[in-house]
Amino acid sequence: LKMKAFQTICRLLRSSKGFSLKPTARVDFSTSSYSCSRKKKVNPYKEVDQEKYSDLVQSVLSSRALAQTPESLFEEDNLLYGPVSKCELSDIFLQGKRFHKALESILAPQGDLKERDENLESGYIQSVQHILKDVSGVRALESAVQHETLKYVGLLDCVAEYQGKLCVIDWKTSEKPKPYIRNTFDSPLQVVAYVGAINNDANYSFQVQCGLIVVAYKDGSPAHPHLMDTELCSQYWAKWLLRLEEYTKKEKNQNIQKPDEGTE
Repeated sequence: LKMKAFQTICRLLRSSKGFSLKPTARVDFSTSSYSCSRKKKVNPYKEVDQEKYSDLVQSVLSSRALAQTPESLFEEDNLLYGPVSKCELSDIFLQGKRFHKALESILAPQGDLKERDENLESGYIQSVQHILKDVSGVRALESAVQHETLKYVGLLDCVAEYQGKLCVIDWKTSEKPKPYIRNTFDSPLQVVAYVGAINNDANYSFQVQCGLIVVAYKDGSPAHPHLMDTELCSQYWAKWLLRLEEYTKKEKNQNIQKPDEGTE
């Protein structure tokens, strides 16, 4: 997109106070190991680079000098709760990946029953047991999405019903308590980015209006669920569009400043 056109689109979407456009097609699409659908078409992202997809939305979120990154979050936690070593930091991220894998085996209908039983012993899984009781109707797991108008992509954790509301669910792990949504820093922006993308990706046959951030704890303490209703999602959607526009401007300026290869 050219910058002027991109800015116009962002302004129009912000003024619309919403993140849904009428889908142009009613087909299902998923790069996950599980997707609930009535129709199936050839998956254009069958060989999707999931690392790439997971990084793109994160690139926007971490582009600002004051943006929250995993490193900056730990720095802030360190000031409040004490230092965390690099070894512990690496271990925490590894545990996070295992946690997501365990949730996928639990939530996917074709998941291995033995593996599910083994995962129940995890502190993080114990932490979310009371949340999982209210989760049903899983539509997608670890699934790539693309906003066809704003041209960004991402990899969401889960789309399912929580207490009867269809939500984009973002599973988080934390060594520190995060009882309020403000403690999750940029996670709400990440969630609404996925909500907006899935609602404007013609490969999905459903619309989502809510988000859920679940913060799980290693010691098995009850996880904190942060439900984002339609109104709250709309507020964060406006903030996400501003962040996206800012990121696009920055990328364009950097490209202009870069000298052409081969010139002196």
